[in-house]
Amino acid sequence: MASYQELFAIGEGFDAFVAHGLPAEIAAVGTIRDKLGQPAAMGTETLQRLAAVQGRYHLLVVGEMWCPDCQINVTVLDWMQRRQPLLQLAVISKGRAEDDLQERLGLDSIAIPVVLVLDADFHLVGRFIERPQAVIAGWDAVKPDYRAGLYLEETARDFLDLIEAAEGRA
Repeated sequence: MASYQELFAIGEGFDAFVAHGLPAEIAAVGTIRDKLGQPAAMGTETLQRLAAVQGRYHLLVVGEMWCPDCQINVTVLDWMQRRQPLLQLAVISKGRAEDDLQERLGLDSIAIPVVLVLDADFHLVGRFIERPQAVIAGWDAVKPDYRAGLYLEETARDFLDLIEAAEGRA
């Protein structure tokens, strides 16, 4: 079984991950990137929280470009890592995760994306599975808005919650 550090090392960067997609999937990522480029995409508090990250974190992402949740949430992670140099992400395939992570994490299946938040020493400090908590809680009512990219800040907040808990600031 590969270590988290080994899995991170063989993972690919966001741009390489996106390049595996079909044209419509790549366009969906482009739409989310455009939304994230809007001045009102993230609130002041979320931007301040991102800037306040103190430790180095590795975001080990299990994802596939055909997955709409990956197109949305992994794009948010890329946006975060581009603004906070203490964050780095690497993407591995669902098949690799089924071989190397599913049993270790005690998961019945791998619902993507799965994102492991690892500290500077590659210790697991938190995990995100599939969708932000606000979306999971209100799925039927919010699904169309979520798919339209209206819950991007909730994804960022969920990750910041995990990081702040690891830093003792939660």
